Amino acid sequence: MKKWLIRGVASMALLFIVGFIILYGLSIYQRHRAQSFLQELASLQLGVSSFSDAQLLAQKYGGQPWDVPLRAPVCSAQSCFLRFVFENKILNHTQHRREISLAAGLTVKDGYVVSREVDYAILGPILWSDHFVYELSDSLSPHGLPSYNVTRLKLDAQGTPHWVKVDLSPDAPEDLRGRAYALDLTCLASLHGCHDLSDVLPKGL
Repeated sequence: MKKWLIRGVASMALLFIVGFIILYGLSIYQRHRAQSFLQELASLQLGVSSFSDAQLLAQKYGGQPWDVPLRAPVCSAQSCFLRFVFENKILNHTQHRREISLAAGLTVKDGYVVSREVDYAILGPILWSDHFVYELSDSLSPHGLPSYNVTRLKLDAQGTPHWVKVDLSPDAPEDLRGRAYALDLTCLASLHGCHDLSDVLPKGL
């Protein structure tokens, strides 16, 4: 009886380990997909890239039409908002219920991509951190505004912000645009760390 009990416990432990390895492997795969997605998203040309380009990105990375709650989303070349989400489910269960997510959105108007946004968030039961990038095409960008604006809020004792928003206009410097999208996505497949934006914030912002 004791021998059978030991074998049963060993089998359960083995199944748990194998399951964990599979889930962790899927997290690493998702992180690589998220990195590729981010590069392709940033390469789209606002006001030039078409509805078809947005559809191809959605088909490749699981983008879904989205609208305000309680309203059925409508997606066509005339008007469409596509939402993409990548999450670290494992960290949520191993690190005090923290959630790591990369969410992004594309807006299509009259056949062309006219805006994009990226939201990289670390959400915890008490404290949250967020890096948000918002960019408009020339047709939507108000005239007279600066080419870019970086807002930093909720600074801790070391001066590290817990909320950073980067607004980009069509004439924003390319080096700054590149840094805004140069996110460290390691936390999407991490089992420890990832407490605040210092772990993910692009250098130079």
